[in-house]
Amino acid sequence: MLTKRLAACADLVTGKGIACDVGTDHAYLAAELLRTGRCQSVIASDIGEGPLEAAERTLRQAGLLSRAQLILSDGLMQIPAEGVTDVVIAGMGGETMIHILKESPWVQQGVNLILQPMTKAPLLREWLAENGYAVRQEKIVQEGRFFYTVMQVQYDGEKRILSPFIRELGDVDWREAAVRAYGRFRLKLYRGLGQQLMQAQPETAEMYRALARELEEKCIEQEETV
Repeated sequence: MLTKRLAACADLVTGKGIACDVGTDHAYLAAELLRTGRCQSVIASDIGEGPLEAAERTLRQAGLLSRAQLILSDGLMQIPAEGVTDVVIAGMGGETMIHILKESPWVQQGVNLILQPMTKAPLLREWLAENGYAVRQEKIVQEGRFFYTVMQVQYDGEKRILSPFIRELGDVDWREAAVRAYGRFRLKLYRGLGQQLMQAQPETAEMYRALARELEEKCIEQEETV
């Protein structure tokens, strides 16, 4: 059974070819893609030998090892591009994801990217927009008191300029309960930052106050329609 965030990543895999799970750790996602029949073949990669050994144990115990390639790789640098239609990069910081994509331009050839940043999601969104990557859809997943962003991304070469609101919060469906809960959480944070930074960083404080106002309107609007 996958965690909600990994299940959300699995749901966005097309299954048209080989799926590569970058930073696979125990290969739970790779195993689930094979077990459910979404993918016939996967690549499970990691930068460390220890995680790859754990991945091999998971796949062997599940009887799925024959359909998986285990590759020691720094990001996507050692991954053969041929046949790869989907790349999942989950559980890393946004800056690390940017580095991986910069070093692997072959993903621009129609690859379906599923990105689940643990930190710096706004920075990742901005980089994607400035470098021709389109966010096809974005989801918010809640696990207990934690919220996770999952993005489906594909390169189309078109550069975009994001509004501060989309940069910070993503282009998500505010009708979903998890998104509204996330909005309430961020609203409290933005209000606090707007107050704390008024003296030391007035311009930054105003940015957070503006975000809070827009977010409050969005939350009220959606709650009234639910």
